[in-house]
Amino acid sequence: MGSTSPGPIDYVAGLYYFHQKITGRPISIYGPLATYWLLPASPTRTSALLNGYQTDGHTDFRSESFGVFGEVSWHPAARLSITGGLRYTYEEKDGIYDVRTFGGQATVPVSTLYNDQQSILHAQSYSAHDGDGSASGRINIAYDLTNQIMAYASFAKGQKSGGINMSGLPVNSANQAVLATAVVRPETNSTWEAGLKTRLLEGALVFNINGYHVDVKDFQANIVDNSATVAPRSYLANIPKVRVKGIEFDASAALGSHLTLRASGAYADGEYASYPNGPCPIERTGSSTARCDLTGNALPGLPKWTGSAGGEYRAPLKGGELFLRADAVTRTRVRGEATGSAYTVIKGYTLVNGSVGYRAGQWELALFARNLFDRDYMQNLTVQAGNSGLIVGTPSEPRTIGVTLRTRLGS
Repeated sequence: MGSTSPGPIDYVAGLYYFHQKITGRPISIYGPLATYWLLPASPTRTSALLNGYQTDGHTDFRSESFGVFGEVSWHPAARLSITGGLRYTYEEKDGIYDVRTFGGQATVPVSTLYNDQQSILHAQSYSAHDGDGSASGRINIAYDLTNQIMAYASFAKGQKSGGINMSGLPVNSANQAVLATAVVRPETNSTWEAGLKTRLLEGALVFNINGYHVDVKDFQANIVDNSATVAPRSYLANIPKVRVKGIEFDASAALGSHLTLRASGAYADGEYASYPNGPCPIERTGSSTARCDLTGNALPGLPKWTGSAGGEYRAPLKGGELFLRADAVTRTRVRGEATGSAYTVIKGYTLVNGSVGYRAGQWELALFARNLFDRDYMQNLTVQAGNSGLIVGTPSEPRTIGVTLRTRLGS
């Protein structure tokens, strides 16, 4: 912020190249209770059907990415800055998936029992190629209302490259892989943002706020394989649209030379604007419904409200300073997955962290505590593939207390 002279143009440009290779060996094996848990009851299905039934094979994925980018900033007036940037990226991706099934009860191909086995683990061999080039860019207009307050607005358009399904494809009525689903289309996003940045009272008070709106088309997400009527599975594909909008702020205040207070907060409203063929929540497992319309569902992992508050107090002590820091972070509940199952909702929680220490010159010694009040919470909850009813999650980290010693090298 502050006055700038009109006329100067600043620019930056560059190019890059990236190569990646990933290989794997997908292996799965089931035991004597798999038939009971994974398939509906039937007099023709015994525990032997899936006991020892397994897969083995290999996957090979390779990608190359080339890009060139540039950005220009222009100052047409004393307080006005206009920045524009462009990037072009071209990517080549190749994938090989080769998996076979064996073990379990001997069955006749295309028979009912054979199809039951294949609905749980199926043999597939395919290769796919995807080549795609895309341009993205942004424009930002910033204006210094005063030497302490700057307003800005920006628009950006980008693309997440397409990909290749490397965990198996949906099958048709003859249990043949639907090769048309091997390649996932790119997703495109458009982002609007506007806000204020302020630095008041000679920098003692800082307050920033912004609002944003994001639309994502052809969002890459899991789609239900409706042909797998016994044990519905999902695969990566594109859904029409996702929308996210919200407001964020952060602030800090220096109260004298010893105390600094900080606060931040955010409101986010994210939803699947169009998701007609999504997976169903686990509550509906075993019903006749193989897919559910998730349009309007909140995005997983995105809390509606988040906030933090804290501060640091410093006091001179024998050639250095003693410091005390404390922060509290809070968030409202989130969905663990797209289906909105009540069993994967993670409740909101608040965590408190703190530290006390001494710093002098380039050295700092501190005693810290994370999750000071030993709050229990879940970091994630996910329903596992198949219809066994298995839900897995990662519990919270317990209260952690430790000591750190830091130093800065150089001046």
